[in-house]
Amino acid sequence: MPQLSRRESLRLIGACGASLAIPSWAGASARQARHEWRPLWDGQSLDGWSFFQEGVGETDDRGVVTIKDGELHFLGAGYDHQDAPPGFIATLADHASYHLRLQYRWGERRWAPRGWQARNSGVLYHMGDTRPGMLFPECIEFQMQEGNCGDAILIDTLGVQGPSLGGTPLWPNWIPAFPDQPIEPTRAGGYARRWLPRHSDFELRDGWNTLDLVCFEDQAAQLVNGRIVNTVYKLRRMLADGTEGPLDAGRIALEFEWAEIAFRNIMIRNLDAEAIATIRQHGSD
Repeated sequence: MPQLSRRESLRLIGACGASLAIPSWAGASARQARHEWRPLWDGQSLDGWSFFQEGVGETDDRGVVTIKDGELHFLGAGYDHQDAPPGFIATLADHASYHLRLQYRWGERRWAPRGWQARNSGVLYHMGDTRPGMLFPECIEFQMQEGNCGDAILIDTLGVQGPSLGGTPLWPNWIPAFPDQPIEPTRAGGYARRWLPRHSDFELRDGWNTLDLVCFEDQAAQLVNGRIVNTVYKLRRMLADGTEGPLDAGRIALEFEWAEIAFRNIMIRNLDAEAIATIRQHGSD
């Protein structure tokens, strides 16, 4: 993607009428009251969620998931197996036009083949149906790997990364002057993937991190600890007949990959036409 000078960046942002200011999460306003947060996970069970583990299936026979004190743990202290195949839990319902927020914290336990490598997890969004013989449905991954938190991975989907405006990802309005054709994905292992690296690093390696994901229409913004680190536009799905279709909704999933991790405070709020218009005008709601 093209790199712009600071002066060019400010000129283009002004032309778009978009502010890149990040909202203060403290306090409540009348506008926020109309778009109330609600739990996406109830803090007590997996009601409303499905489970999948590669090579194991759709039942958590190994005790991958434990829930304690409002925290959701993958591969925690009670997991006593020599291997830990990857997998995820996913919402049963599709979601569109929303703001998702959650917190995560790494544990100490790791398994081969990634015992010496960076711990890895992710939020999968706009996710399709489970496919026989494949771990991942079509989706976009909000990558949470240590050192790469905020990368976007397009899995059998298409999109265009928001270009860097002086080091800041383009948001919230696309600038027509930029090329808008997706780069051809890499095809391997039965998947077509495109890896879009984050623009900045705001991840904490110890303690709780907060992730925000804002999705509406054909675009998404990924935030780490209150800062936009990646944006994706022109989202499309790849259809079986070789054509493309819109990608603006799907399931939401939390992934586990050979490393202990905990989640909490998994919340979501809908973005209606008014909220989307506010974001397009100001950059945040």
